[in-house]
Amino acid sequence: MSESTSADETARDGARSRLAATGRNEPCPCGSGKKYKKCHLLEDEAAAAPPPSAPDPQERIDNGWRLFEQRRPGAAEKEFRAALVMKPELPEALVGIGMARLQAGDNDGARKELDQVVRLSEGLAGELAKEGVKDAFSRKEAQAYIRASHALGCLAYDQEKYDEALASLARVYAVDEGTVGTEARLIAAKTLMKLARPAEAVTVLEAAEPDAAGSRAQVGLALAHFAAGDRARADEALSKAVAANPYYGKALLGHIRKRVDNPVGAAPGSREEALVYAQTYGDVWDDAAKKFLEESLSREEPPRPPPETAAAPAE
Repeated sequence: MSESTSADETARDGARSRLAATGRNEPCPCGSGKKYKKCHLLEDEAAAAPPPSAPDPQERIDNGWRLFEQRRPGAAEKEFRAALVMKPELPEALVGIGMARLQAGDNDGARKELDQVVRLSEGLAGELAKEGVKDAFSRKEAQAYIRASHALGCLAYDQEKYDEALASLARVYAVDEGTVGTEARLIAAKTLMKLARPAEAVTVLEAAEPDAAGSRAQVGLALAHFAAGDRARADEALSKAVAANPYYGKALLGHIRKRVDNPVGAAPGSREEALVYAQTYGDVWDDAAKKFLEESLSREEPPRPPPETAAAPAE
């Protein structure tokens, strides 16, 4: 502790003691004969105040995410940029700017910021891979890298840049097997279906953690096996999916028409979960796949009992 810091703390302690012991209208402890409020009160109040703290970029980042969740991308970006002024090249601020740009419809601006996050995180990504990390999103230092890679993968998919999407999504599930990594696998499998590479989609989905992937991976596997020409395994995967959530068929076939605005809140086995799957992954179920779906579901429906007939009158 420096001498100046020690002197400041001594002065602060003295001012706090005088404030605690002296009323506003009492004589000032300095002995001037004036009332405290007209002598040293203001000076002591200023001296007793805590020293100003250094600007905290994390506060601005937290504010930015709150605004982002309120769908106010312009205001959110201002907060993220304020954090960046305090700490240049801060990945969490950069990814926030990228996500705000995406929300505002500025895809090129978003890509620029998100690519920068990935570049800045190359060393971290190497360390995660070297350690064999499989829970990267639970580590705060890795969240910006995971978010940026996932967002870049989804953006590339939307722009039909499928090879680029696969590379970005693979960075996510290479180091995370939780919810975020599973979503990346599901989208990667959808991308491979777009590229007519169903066997690779099977491999990607089969490696998903069952607890995180739930029955959605089984629906994806049913499609991938069917497209790869393995009808038996397609039926098996579909049976597992429908056993967990009987609404998948109706949602994919368009028999349930509703949009779910909060996909995160969709409970396993619910109609909302099936609708979310159809919203997100249904575009790769072509007419042939939907016909297979209808046929498989009709075979699984229990036969209906014959209608009851009136008993014949006794002779």
